[in-house]
Amino acid sequence: MIIYCDRIYMEDGLKDGFLIIEDEKFVDFLPKENGLKADRNFSGYRLIPGIIDTHNHGGFGYDLLRKSDVASNLTGYLKALAASGVTGVFPTCDSEVETIKAVANYHDPLNKTPEILGIHLEGPWGSRVGEKGVNTGYPEVDMQLAKDFLKAAAGKLKLIDIAPEVEGAIEVISFFKENGVNVGAYHTNASYAQACAGIDAGITVATHLGNVMTGIHHRDIGTLGACLMREEVDCEIICDGLHVCLEMLQLYFKVKDYSRFMMISDNVCYAGLPAGKYRGMTDDPKSDRQFIHINDEGFILSETGRISGSSKPVIYGIRNLVEKLHIPLETVIRMASLNPARKYGFDKEKGSIRLGKDADFIIIDEDYRVIETYCQGNKIFDIQDKQNLHNEDFIRKYKIA
Repeated sequence: MIIYCDRIYMEDGLKDGFLIIEDEKFVDFLPKENGLKADRNFSGYRLIPGIIDTHNHGGFGYDLLRKSDVASNLTGYLKALAASGVTGVFPTCDSEVETIKAVANYHDPLNKTPEILGIHLEGPWGSRVGEKGVNTGYPEVDMQLAKDFLKAAAGKLKLIDIAPEVEGAIEVISFFKENGVNVGAYHTNASYAQACAGIDAGITVATHLGNVMTGIHHRDIGTLGACLMREEVDCEIICDGLHVCLEMLQLYFKVKDYSRFMMISDNVCYAGLPAGKYRGMTDDPKSDRQFIHINDEGFILSETGRISGSSKPVIYGIRNLVEKLHIPLETVIRMASLNPARKYGFDKEKGSIRLGKDADFIIIDEDYRVIETYCQGNKIFDIQDKQNLHNEDFIRKYKIA
């Protein structure tokens, strides 16, 4: 396949010309002057690397937090991700072993969906619920459960999150580190010293930096400060402008180099759904998440007003950083693709447009709308197809008003 585009964001610079794809790889680039006849002409659009989202719970009514639905929902979930330019994902699961197994065993025989590059477990060992939340308690660290997670994932567990101050955290952090699993600091009340102890034990990721963690105070810079200051830590960032204000993102980038940030969505099943009230993430009468509200601004909120995941995809955050913070697109797409690929060991095959790498790329227009998505050279989304990406069964079952 020969593709022409006048703005191709390759790893070594912006180019105008022809990309040649064979056997699922980028095999050659020829400048415009070569005059090849293209199979697809994307003049006027932009061709950028496929997005790698390493923190994503669901979307469009597809849910990875309700184990009974996971196996049947995975294809619909992945197809919806392709519409937002995702070509590689870590599905973010809960602490149910059967959920982990379902994701680990998933295979798309038609190669029409983004690639599952690993599994992310957010929790279950946290100690903070966030602003306006109701804390109903967290499970104690259980080493047998940690071993069960590792076994169920069958080598695909790439990231697990832990609050470094909970009892038993240091032991389980060391366990996962020894087994080649990255550990993130999440939902934590840790002081700077406690956060540093977790980093010393093996934490190398800040889970959605700034959210549900101790912030910077002039007498203790907390987990947020530790994650920015410590060189060992790479930081997830949600760039929707709702979870973290854009001015705080600017501060992050002044403290730590762009190469140490990874854009994530933190999307949940309510992402992409119409505004309104829905049945929530739990039936626990003590929880504030029995019902969920999506407002017109895009916040996904519990009954108490606690933020409960994100409604905006990574491509929305890319637009924010380029158009509102005036960061060059070349820099931003590295945070969305190459940086996570490097962090998790995929950068020889993925994360940028470079000869020899997998042909994972997306076509976007001037308004950052995804026009087409390709994974390993296979087209997995085309805006012209006008697909209904929503899980209508979920909407009928869970939407209240």
